[in-house]
Amino acid sequence: MHRFLVSTLLLTSPLLAEKLLVLDSRVIESVENAQLRPGTVIKHDGNPLFQADKPWENSLNNLYPNVIWDDQEKIFKMWYKCVLADKEAIAQMDGPSTVHDVGWYLLYATSKDGLKWEKPKLGLHAFGGTKATNIVARDCPNVGVFKDLHDVDPTRRYKMVSDVGLGKPQVRFSPDGIHWSDVIDAKGFGAQNGDTHNNAFWDEGISKYVWFTKLYLGERLVARLESDDFVQWKNNGLVLRSGVNEGRGSQTYCMPVFRYAGIYLGYLMMYHVGNGRTVDCELVWSPDGLKWQRVAPGIPLIPRGQKGSYDSECIYAMAGPPIVRDGRHLIFYGGDDFPHTGWKRHCLPCLATLREDGFAGFEPVSQSKPAKLTTRLLRVTKEPFRVIADDDKVQVTATDEAGLPVEQTSWAGKVVRFHLVIPSGKIYGLEGVELINKNLPVELNPLKSADWKPQPVKSYTFSFDTSEQFWKGVDAATAHDGILTVSRSGRNLPIAYSSVKPSESPIVGDWTKVVGGRGARISCRIRSRVAGGRAMVEIFANDVGAWQYETDDSFNTDWQEISATLRYDWSDEEAQSAGWKRAANGFSWRETIQNIGKLVVVPSAAGAQSSFDLDDVRVQGLE
Repeated sequence: MHRFLVSTLLLTSPLLAEKLLVLDSRVIESVENAQLRPGTVIKHDGNPLFQADKPWENSLNNLYPNVIWDDQEKIFKMWYKCVLADKEAIAQMDGPSTVHDVGWYLLYATSKDGLKWEKPKLGLHAFGGTKATNIVARDCPNVGVFKDLHDVDPTRRYKMVSDVGLGKPQVRFSPDGIHWSDVIDAKGFGAQNGDTHNNAFWDEGISKYVWFTKLYLGERLVARLESDDFVQWKNNGLVLRSGVNEGRGSQTYCMPVFRYAGIYLGYLMMYHVGNGRTVDCELVWSPDGLKWQRVAPGIPLIPRGQKGSYDSECIYAMAGPPIVRDGRHLIFYGGDDFPHTGWKRHCLPCLATLREDGFAGFEPVSQSKPAKLTTRLLRVTKEPFRVIADDDKVQVTATDEAGLPVEQTSWAGKVVRFHLVIPSGKIYGLEGVELINKNLPVELNPLKSADWKPQPVKSYTFSFDTSEQFWKGVDAATAHDGILTVSRSGRNLPIAYSSVKPSESPIVGDWTKVVGGRGARISCRIRSRVAGGRAMVEIFANDVGAWQYETDDSFNTDWQEISATLRYDWSDEEAQSAGWKRAANGFSWRETIQNIGKLVVVPSAAGAQSSFDLDDVRVQGLE
């Protein structure tokens, strides 16, 4: 394959500020016979690009590739993860050491064309008695590496982020990406951050460093942090999670992020814990790096190969700025023919290419007629205005704010709404325009509409007269004498919760239909042998992510009734104003109400009592 011009897209390019991708939900106002789909990638025929053929490449577990095109040196650079899973391999390390009971190396490779890679003999770290290795660092799990042209200190030109476990992030610096400083502990991370492909970069848009990593709250979530100095970090918390219907079965895993065309894009690895432990690579986007949307949930950007092929089980996309060659994006990734389980598995470097700007586009749903798109109001900033599409026969007309036609000869500088007719293929973006309104579209709540008619109200009661009625407890729940006694050992909270199975609990589902009315009242009777701790009620979206309401009543030795009321049409802010609090991994109020799973009753104070009694749990629809 002959060489082509390679360019790394810079965030400060004026052109990028005048290019809008249609995957940005602020661009398109309405569609007809159109669907947004990921772009079409082409996998390189020579994949995998190289093998784990060195003695120290014991297990290229997940690979976690970090790739840049170095425009100064005119070469591709790749830093990739290696796990030493075998005791024999660990013993050959220069000063054997382990993290999570395995050894860790960061390996380095270079290429002139992105296809043929060399593993240089650097003479830095020994394995099996020889320093003729491509090892640049060790004891640094889950590494992200990038070249920082922003930093004026040449000894900090390259930066590394890693962790040695949840809540234990580290950074290192290097003048060349090969010789690395000692470890510095990063500050500001939560106890549940880390243990995934950490990735960071200098964000020109906000003039800060940003770091994306995992937040683990019983499931894998995506977290973001930001920093001025790369050592002290501000934790922004959860920024993306799996969908309410995916639950814990498919979880957000690592998410390398980059800036492109004035927005943020990311390769989201979805870990299908409940489906063979495979990993898919999806596309996500954000206007600000904090509010993220999956472009096409459940549809991979880089599809896994057929069963038994080199990337049939897991795909881990690269971290690094976008690289364009001959009008195509180069997306390096790790491909694995073994599921995400155990340490000993090889994930090998591969390459997929995508047409420039072609991350995702609208295409016709029915091929028998064209797709039609109408944009929001946009300002034409320069000529020529250009539609980025597969088909050059896209029809374009424009109207002004009043809906009157605007001739193409007078588009420049005008605020117009474009009407696009796409006969075939995809449309990816518009060039020579900018947004007038940069706010995300506000989704109208149909429950607030005057046309919405509530369902008839219903009432459900769990009395425990003859059985637990599928209620459970942590650690135990037993029905007797018409009550449910919930107990737990140690100083942990005793918790009572209903079943999440529709066949076992009548309150599972969309409460606007299951319970009816415009809202609901949850009530029950409680008592405990020892006084202490307020009574709290929690509602879960399925069995993941709660909204919690703390009542004014405390547990004591006498029976008392507690209650919590809610409305279905509340926004998140309205629910919070009414006293409900969303858990860190919770879904929106609307998503929760429409997907109620378990109902929970729990004391607020750990250790206040080891058990409590529960009776007459009732869910009543309200007019």
